[in-house]
Amino acid sequence: MLKRYYTDLVTEAPVSARQAYRFFCNIDDWADWSGAIDKARLFGGEWRKGSFLMFAPKVDNLPAPPLVVRLLDVQPERSITWGLELPGASIKHRFSFIPVGDDQCRIHHEEWSEGLMTLLVWPAAGLIRRFNDRFARELAAMF
Repeated sequence: MLKRYYTDLVTEAPVSARQAYRFFCNIDDWADWSGAIDKARLFGGEWRKGSFLMFAPKVDNLPAPPLVVRLLDVQPERSITWGLELPGASIKHRFSFIPVGDDQCRIHHEEWSEGLMTLLVWPAAGLIRRFNDRFARELAAMF
């Protein structure tokens, strides 16, 4: 199956994985600390598999379209994966919070597509990469 990675970044944070995860889960604050986000909202209020997430990414000088995705996997204090899954096509975005010590962690930020989605998203690959790079750097800078 055709697969393409758009982002595979690891940043260091001088806080526990638990603290980094909890900070990340404050979705109402994303637009306050990230210039890459116009607005964000978690429908239903809980980070759990099957919930929906809306975020409006800002890239370059383009309008910030609201994107609605489903939470595909949530491992409390460890990782969150969201995306879009269709027959023969998917795009997934995952944040993993990996303990390195009591007061340090790594934040692994990944986004990839598989199948037909890879061809559909191909023209936007540069925009996706720029958004993800900025969001990851700004998240790491909060610690």
